[in-house]
Amino acid sequence: MVRLRKALKKWRRHFFQTFGYKLVKIGSLKVDFESILYRSLRKSGNFFFIQIGANDGKDYIYEFVSLNRDKVSGIVIEPLKDFFDELSYKYRIFSKVTPVNIAIHNSESEMILYRVAPHKLKDLPVCLKGISSFNKNHHKLTNTPSSWIIPEKVLCVSLNELLKRYQIKKIDLLQIDTEGYDAQIILNLDFAAIKPSIIRFEHGVRDSTMSKETLQQVLHFLHENGYEVLVEPNDATAYQLELMIGS
Repeated sequence: MVRLRKALKKWRRHFFQTFGYKLVKIGSLKVDFESILYRSLRKSGNFFFIQIGANDGKDYIYEFVSLNRDKVSGIVIEPLKDFFDELSYKYRIFSKVTPVNIAIHNSESEMILYRVAPHKLKDLPVCLKGISSFNKNHHKLTNTPSSWIIPEKVLCVSLNELLKRYQIKKIDLLQIDTEGYDAQIILNLDFAAIKPSIIRFEHGVRDSTMSKETLQQVLHFLHENGYEVLVEPNDATAYQLELMIGS
């Protein structure tokens, strides 16, 4: 375990240096996604989140809601109907969380998602439920045979339109996992209208989900708008520095 931690720290330093950034320790504070998340929860009072690409809800966001159900509200978004039905059932006991059956896209009202055929899923690893993508060739990154992939048309709305539709004025956590469309959503954010305290997204540079050049563009955009960014091997957490200051 110690060897693994050292290797991860070395990888992080190298990763940041590649993009011209460096890791900075904030006093004696532990800075990771969980600590950032719970500091935001303590400071917010009424914590609100949006999860784009919630799949079937079997993830740490659900665990976070379960542990803090009286303090947390939000919207969980999933475009595929069969996964959405599972998601809705899982969240049925949480009245403050609203499942929404739609995809987020900056400009289109309909898109094709390329997904594993439902009849195949029962015989395949659970992780393949989460590889649905607008990118027709995304499944090749996981060595999933093309014969298992089918196109499915889904309704779409922009994130800005979703915010208007649900009259959202504040976001404590914006969680994004769209298998290749994360960068486009982030780069289209209107921070003048609303600025999430935390933005958690998947970059997947190691398996080419996002290119290094695109990640660099996203990191620059977030830094230019006042965020610190914690980059992990597959995900990244952007957060406003004031979250880590004070109680």
